[in-house]
Amino acid sequence: MGHIGVLLMAYGTPRSLEDVEAYYTHIRGGRPPSPAQVAELQERYRRIGGRSPLLEITLSQARALETRLARLAVGHSFHVRVGMKHAPPFIEEAVAGLLEEGVDQLIAIALAPHFSRMSVGAYLAALRQALVARSAMLPVIEIRSWGAHPLFVMAAAERLKEALADLPPEETLVIFTAHSLPARLREEGDPYEIELLDSARRVARVLGWKRWRFAYQSASPTGEPWLGPDLMEVLEAIARGGEARHVVICPIGFVADHLEILYDLDMEAREAAQAWGLSFRRTRSLNDDPLLIETLAALVSEALSDGG
Repeated sequence: MGHIGVLLMAYGTPRSLEDVEAYYTHIRGGRPPSPAQVAELQERYRRIGGRSPLLEITLSQARALETRLARLAVGHSFHVRVGMKHAPPFIEEAVAGLLEEGVDQLIAIALAPHFSRMSVGAYLAALRQALVARSAMLPVIEIRSWGAHPLFVMAAAERLKEALADLPPEETLVIFTAHSLPARLREEGDPYEIELLDSARRVARVLGWKRWRFAYQSASPTGEPWLGPDLMEVLEAIARGGEARHVVICPIGFVADHLEILYDLDMEAREAAQAWGLSFRRTRSLNDDPLLIETLAALVSEALSDGG
């Protein structure tokens, strides 16, 4: 029997307002943020209840996936662990735990469906570093992107269909969103934008929905250009141009509730849209929805079938 380790990787989140400074410092590669930066981020977390539910959601996804894989297993046992990039449990902690459990093969999935070297690529780099640090020689299958997987597309389409159900199509515009990244990725040939737009097209095609646009959100103030158009600019343009009365945001680049959903969209973007006279609605996050768990289980099964 094969003992398969499955590593689910996500960005991470502080567990309390007191942890924000350490979390922010880790994101900045060890450079402490200013007191004003810490206070600003703490205020955002305070407005969503003091903390993000990302860790609990990811752990719930892992438990559900392990249960699903146990029912699928033929000649394998599965051990699913969560590793975060910027907060406990860190990726290196999860790798250590899986090795201690005696896994003889590892499948790594970032809970970000679209590949960029700055996001998924960084998770995979942390995984490789953790394996090297422990001189681990086991086979590793890296699932680099899965935004075009039919089950993911179906899950996102179901959420969007639900959000659109009682809105007049001729007055409603869908805006697919994802986290922005530095614009230099375009010139470097990073596939992030291409994969995101492909997912959006697939979801819209499932519903036969023609009225949609794509926008980026949550760019960081780093002093360099980031991918656009920015969601706030798109909302203003829609309102000024009279394109729609209702906007439905489908954050196709995310699979769980966290700060960029609960604050950046549900508070900042909603308040901006309403100030411009637009009604605002967001699709529910997939979180531990059974269809997302089925997607992850299919990724594992398919990886084992074809060797990754």
